[in-house]
Amino acid sequence: MKWLKDYQDLEVSLIGDYQLTSGRTRHIQMLYEFGITSTFLPNITNPNITPNYISQSSSLSFTIPPSPKTLKGLNITFKYTITEEKHLWPIFAKITNTTKGLDLIYNPMVFGKPKFNEVAIWLSHWSMGNLLDIGDKVNVCFIVENGLEVHECGAKLVYANEDDDMENNMEWEESLLGDLSRFKLSTETYYLCRRDFFKSMEVDGPTPSWFRDSVGYKIDYTEIQGWRKTGRSQKP
Repeated sequence: MKWLKDYQDLEVSLIGDYQLTSGRTRHIQMLYEFGITSTFLPNITNPNITPNYISQSSSLSFTIPPSPKTLKGLNITFKYTITEEKHLWPIFAKITNTTKGLDLIYNPMVFGKPKFNEVAIWLSHWSMGNLLDIGDKVNVCFIVENGLEVHECGAKLVYANEDDDMENNMEWEESLLGDLSRFKLSTETYYLCRRDFFKSMEVDGPTPSWFRDSVGYKIDYTEIQGWRKTGRSQKP
């Protein structure tokens, strides 16, 4: 994402994990988790974030087309605004390979809070070429509670040599290309989250039924209670 240097002086308010947001500059920054690279942006126009597939709703579907190139992953974009001045709850991104029966549900530790009625963009790169084959049917979905309005979501296929600066020398503790067993549920679902979301909901958040209805009934919700930054808690 070298092109982002052109926008490095723009400011975005980040909320979420206090340890990550406290004392941080408001200038555009990168978040690295699970082999996923994220950044939050103002509503800029740039060909580097122009998607191959686009929807004016919170979800879209497409089929991986034939190509002589090696598929490295997906760039996902999500445009949204704040419509209510209230406590905001995290955004979830869900990528489903329906052909393989695989779900990836990701909740970033921080996310961008735009000014009231201003559009923000969540741009993320998922290094998951190893999980996608030609002909696979893919669904991308963003899950938000009331108070956030969806304007657009998009997906772009990233092939070898097209966005090599996405690859970096960081050694991921957990990665889409490596071992995510601590974040795997009993189904073929990977819950890429570093907070006990249900514990938060007991205080003043959305109801568990909202999350269940949005994410789907495949999940045994007792599995993600007591969730930690390192995934499921170890049983004695």
